[in-house]
Amino acid sequence: MTAPDEAVITFHGNGYTSAERVLQMAALRCADVTLQHGYRYFVGVSVADLSSNSSFTTPGYASTYGSVFGYGDYATANATTIYTPTQRFNIYKPGISVSIRMSNDEKSLEPLGMVISGQKARPRDAAFLQQSLRQALGIKSAFTS
Repeated sequence: MTAPDEAVITFHGNGYTSAERVLQMAALRCADVTLQHGYRYFVGVSVADLSSNSSFTTPGYASTYGSVFGYGDYATANATTIYTPTQRFNIYKPGISVSIRMSNDEKSLEPLGMVISGQKARPRDAAFLQQSLRQALGIKSAFTS
């Protein structure tokens, strides 16, 4: 928490996590934090891309297999070489950091929303978003009665 009504939510995926999943999980965490602190609404006020790229290269190698057949003074040989070239694997690990402002008054949050692709972010109902995302992602409620 950066202030009583502000928080920074960070979520990192691994090489198997889609960017869409990272956004959904970050949004779910925003909703969770909002509700845990007694607020009903939140709005994103800033965002940072924390994604990273890395790669590794496997070594190339050659394997030779052969056979020899001989009879008397005569022999034949057969050999096969299989070459496996180096391979480069790229790994994308999506990540995001979102600063949110929370309130129980939806109207007070409207002027604070960040602009994304020309559209101003609107306040979100944390309980509705939490329920919707948990259902869509197949995540059971973290809270038990």
